[in-house]
Parts: sequence; structure tokens; C-alpha cells
Amino acid sequence: MSEITDFLSGKTLFVTGTTGFVGKGVVVQILRHAPDVKRIYLPTRPRTLSNGTVVSVDERLSKEVIESSAFNGLRKSWGEGFEDRVRDLLVPVEWKGLTYDGLGVHPEVVASLQAEVEVVVSSAATVVFDEPIDLALEQNTLGAGRVLEFAKGCRDAVFVHLSTAYVNGQMTGEIPERAFEPNETIAKRVLDGRAPAYDLDEEISAIQKVGQEVREEADSRARQAEFQRMLDRQNRGKRVTEHRLAHQLDALKQRWIWKRLVGEGVRRGKRHGWHDSYTMTKAMGEQLIVRERGDLPTAIVRPSIIESSLEDPEPGWLDGLKVADPLIAHFSKGRLTDFPADPDVVLDVIPVDVVANSALSILPTLRGEKDVKIYHVGTGTRNPIRLGAMFEYVYEYYRDHPEVGRDGRAIPVHRWRFPTQGAFRRGLKMRYQLPLSLARWVIERLPATHRIGRWSRRLTRMEATVDRVLSLSEIYGPYTSLNCLFETSNIERVYDGLSEDDRSRFNTDVNRIDWREYVQEVHIPGLRRHVLKYGDPTPDASNPNPAPTSQV
Repeated sequence: MSEITDFLSGKTLFVTGTTGFVGKGVVVQILRHAPDVKRIYLPTRPRTLSNGTVVSVDERLSKEVIESSAFNGLRKSWGEGFEDRVRDLLVPVEWKGLTYDGLGVHPEVVASLQAEVEVVVSSAATVVFDEPIDLALEQNTLGAGRVLEFAKGCRDAVFVHLSTAYVNGQMTGEIPERAFEPNETIAKRVLDGRAPAYDLDEEISAIQKVGQEVREEADSRARQAEFQRMLDRQNRGKRVTEHRLAHQLDALKQRWIWKRLVGEGVRRGKRHGWHDSYTMTKAMGEQLIVRERGDLPTAIVRPSIIESSLEDPEPGWLDGLKVADPLIAHFSKGRLTDFPADPDVVLDVIPVDVVANSALSILPTLRGEKDVKIYHVGTGTRNPIRLGAMFEYVYEYYRDHPEVGRDGRAIPVHRWRFPTQGAFRRGLKMRYQLPLSLARWVIERLPATHRIGRWSRRLTRMEATVDRVLSLSEIYGPYTSLNCLFETSNIERVYDGLSEDDRSRFNTDVNRIDWREYVQEVHIPGLRRHVLKYGDPTPDASNPNPAPTSQV
């Protein structure tokens, strides 16, 4: 018998973030293994497209959730009744989002929902590492608090919040499953009395203030004049409409705001022992939950680096590029031959279905927990893979199954090199930044012509690409050189206490992962199929002289 299925039977759930990766995975696992659930409410925003067309919440439910490849298995097993059945169980709720008080839902609707909902799963967040600090605060900290307030207003609910293991910031070694005290920082844990002063409410106010100041400065006369000068240089030799000029000016302003507030997020995060705005604001969200939850039964699930599914809803299911995937995609095209990282650190990757199963498997016992319990979900302590080994498996795959270039020929790949951050920056400067700076100096001194304008725009795109690569190296650097292991004993104890039926349905055992098989037979094929939309890879015969397989 399945205790988890029995718990969910007849229950009404409220699950945020279901147009995203993890939320979708949670919903699919519920429908696959607990089809007698009463109803799942999915808070969803209408979306306005660039042409002004508004996509309703019902349309988003259809296109982004039900028609997702995550539901292919259910569609097949439920047969002709799939559409009616799934629409009876999944009900969209129109909301404005995490950044609005009351989630932007009409009070009467909130009251109606709170009278029904018995389980709240909070997975909505911004997962962008380089998000402007004020936007990250609104979603990951204050947004988490707003979902908590909804759950507290429910008649008799339990609350599961999806966070990240990287709220542990710059801590190294074994990382315990500990909740944050409201005014605690990583710096206080590591540096003790030498850590900077920190108060949760004061930090929230300070971030809101700096966000407002930066945005006001962007609209100042001096900054607008600077943006106009940059635009004049960019458009030399080109006739541009007033509408296009206005669009370009706003893009320059938004880019300036983004750089200032991302930099502020990194500065604040590192000052208090985190890496960036993402990990800092997620930790602050946990602090808010611990302080404000009252007697609401609450658990915080902290997954490590979430990647494609191991088994459910199908091996390799993926929804968008995740942390390692942009690097893999560029490597396969021969565009990125090195990246600053320590090949000996453990890269703690966890399949999304293990995360979803973890969030669901803790539900039957959650009401019996007095304190907020933390559940790390990762592989580093039980079944580690080192970063160098991971990229060796990627190399082997593309060596034997190369992508094809525009000329129809196989794209050769070479083993990844792992320079230091300093060496990577120096190489980038010598190979790209200095030549591009010289080219810019020359172009700005040539007479304005149509050809010069075209070269200038191409140069601008190349400069932006180099800036982005440099930014990625700075953002990902802490995660590819962090020597830590997340304790996972809490979720292991839950798994050990499950029935054989529940262990099969809601499997959280990471020892079963064969990493070479996962990377080469599950993850990369899933990435190609679901995200990159590539056809079949080049057959082995197209690579007549494969190198011998390396042992790692």
C-alpha cells in the first residue's frame, strides 16, 4: 500500500510555479501516482506578448502545462479521457504573481481557496543567478512570505517550500540540514564575531531603497544624455526611425540598470557570505518563513543543481536550459573549449523527479513535525560525481556523436580545459577584448558609411557576447569551485521508512544513478530532444577516427 497516495487521495492542493520545471514535475508525479487527488489549483498569470496579444491563464494551462511533453505518459495511459480528466483536476487561478500583496488574487477568491486547500507547495521563484537584487528580493524573499501568508490562512494546511541547497553560500565541508535564524548569515556562521551586522528587515528595506535609487538615476538628465551619446556612436551611418530610437534608448537604460543591480546583488551577497542575489534572497525567504510561519506545519526542501529527470515522467525530460546546459550546448558546437572551474570538486547534480518525489514523500509525516525541518536533496554525499568526470562524459558523447555544422560536416570537440578564473580572464582579454577595443577605436575614427555602420553593429554584438561570457564565468565560478557536501540524512530517513510500493512510486534513492549512463544516455539526449530541438545526432560512422575512451 502507498501511504503517500493515501495521504493525497481526496486532497486539494495549491501548487505555485507549475509553468516552470520543478512545479510541473511535482504535478505530473501527483497525477501519475495519486490520481484520486481531488483538485490541484495552479496560480497562473496572463501573459502579454510583444505584439500586444494577451495569453489567458486557460491558454497558458493548455500550452505550457497540459501540452507539455511531461504529460505524454499520462496522455497515453489515460487514453481518450485524458483531456476531460486532466482539466477536471487541474484548475488555473488567475493571479498577478509573487510580487503582489495577496498574490494579486481577489480577496473573495482567496477566501474560497483557503476554505478548500489542504496542501500548499511553493516552487515559484526566479532561478536566475544574475537577477537584479531588488527583483530577486520581491520574488524569492517577499514572494515566499506571500505564499506563506496564503497557506497560514487555509483552514488546516501543510506547507512545503522549495528552496536551494546553495543558500549555504560559501560554507565548505559537510553542510548540515539546519534552518536559518531570522538574523543569521553565512558570514556569521563562518566568521563568528567578525561578520558584518545583519538584520532581516533592515536588509529588505536597504535593498528596496537601492533599487529605487538606481532606477531613478537611470531616468536622470545626466544618464539619459550618456545613453544618447552611446546610441549616437552605435547608429553612426545608419538611418533609424524615432520608434526604433526610443526602443534602443530604453534597452540601453535597462541594460545599465541590470548591470548596476546585479553588481549590487553580488556585492551584498558576498559581504554576508553568499554568492549572489539568488542565493542571498532565497536564504532570506527561508528566514522569513521560519520567523512568520507560526504553528503552520512547514518543511523546506533544498535541492542542489536540478537537471533532467532520471525516470519520470520519462528519462531525460527537461524544460528549458538549466545550469550546466548552456555550457554543454556551446561545447557541442565547438564554441567553448574551456571554462574556469576545479575539475576535482563534486558537481552536485540531482534529477528533477527525485526532487519532486522528495517534496511529496515528506507530506504524510509533516503534520507531526514541531519545527521547520530542512531536507537537502542532492547526490554529493551518497553518489558523488566530480566536475571533471562530468565533462569527460560530455566530451565522450560528442566525440562519438558530433553535431553537424552548417557545412554538413561533423563539428570536432576537444577535452575541456579548466583554467583558473584569472587565467580565463587574461585569455579572454588577449583573444577578444583587446582586438575588439582596437577595432572599436578604428571604426569610431572612420567616416560614417553604410558599411561602417554594419561593422559597428556587428562589433557591438561581439562585445556583448564577450561581456556575457565574462559575466557567466563570474556568476558560475563559485559553484564550479565550491568544495562542499550537503548532508541528506533527513530525506534518507524518510525513504528508509517508506513501504516498498512508495519506494517504487516516489523513489528518492540516488545510489541507483550511473553517472556515465545518465549523462550520455539520459541527459544529453533529453537536452537535444526537449530543449535544443535537434534531430538525431551524427552516427558514429561520421567520425571515422574516434579517440580511445579515457578512464576518469
